[in-house]
Amino acid sequence: MSNSKIQYKNQQGNWLRKYKVYGKLYIKYKALLLFISFVTARCPAVCECPAEPLVCPPGVSSLPDRCGCCKVCAAQLNQDCSPARPCDHHKGLECNYGNDVTVAWEGRTCEYNGRIYQNGESFRAGCKHQCTCIDGAVGCAPLCNNKLPPASPSCPYPQLVRTPGQCCFSVDCNTGTWRLPPNPLEEKCPVQTTDWSPCSRSCGMGVSSRLTNKNPQCKMKRQTRICTIRPCHSLTVPAKKGKSCSPTQKAPEPIHLSYGECVSVRLYRPNYCGVCTDGWCCSPRRTRTVPVSFVCPDGERFQRLSMVIQSCKCSDDCGHLNERTRHKSLYYKT
Repeated sequence: MSNSKIQYKNQQGNWLRKYKVYGKLYIKYKALLLFISFVTARCPAVCECPAEPLVCPPGVSSLPDRCGCCKVCAAQLNQDCSPARPCDHHKGLECNYGNDVTVAWEGRTCEYNGRIYQNGESFRAGCKHQCTCIDGAVGCAPLCNNKLPPASPSCPYPQLVRTPGQCCFSVDCNTGTWRLPPNPLEEKCPVQTTDWSPCSRSCGMGVSSRLTNKNPQCKMKRQTRICTIRPCHSLTVPAKKGKSCSPTQKAPEPIHLSYGECVSVRLYRPNYCGVCTDGWCCSPRRTRTVPVSFVCPDGERFQRLSMVIQSCKCSDDCGHLNERTRHKSLYYKT
């Protein structure tokens, strides 16, 4: 074979190798441009967040968007999603960017009142509760506020009344005689505090609230604390043979408490309320409130009041929180 032909074949081989290398680089470059255009197409050029505090519907988490702008109400199952509106990862949801629709991670379904719900699916339990299936367990948040508001000049004698055609109680201010409340600057301020409301979720982290005037202004203000009656993903087996309930159970080992993506600075070994096999339900009997310090992945630190369970009680007054219906699939294995 002549030298010219050998030289030509070598040049041809070099050209093919360069073509493959540059071709791969070009494909990666186009993919990067596509990703950048995808994100920028769904993120605003200038971040503008509402001045009013974010208020999400019951059972819907507030999350920072993926654009680094604002906190938003998370997209729920089968709702549209984007970097500007991420999915509710607390419920095991993720965005299917092929069609921009929120879908659920693989997880256990829930059975509630004879119906099967998919992991991450939200539904109404009657007209008073909004519930969500989270990997085999159901968590519910109340839709009605049945707490009597504090007296005020415009409503000195508030009363809760049932209105025909409405599910929740409403406040009636037309009863009684109007009178001015005492001036806290002219006399001492006796402390007035309501009981803590029940935890908003039967498993996992929820919220409890109360009204108190224990503040410099001596005004009735709402105070909140986080609460966990029992974990959703590690419910323990009920009581031993011969007993249907196990009221109070201590965590097997110390843990860091979670608040979204943040964790408590120190370790805790909390008490939980157990479950029953005969249709009864366990709930906190005695609790106390302590401040808990949290640290986030970005280094931010903050404090939240937290409920500490001291003891639990079990009764047949379950309402929508029927342990037997909701949890039996978790400790009966076939």
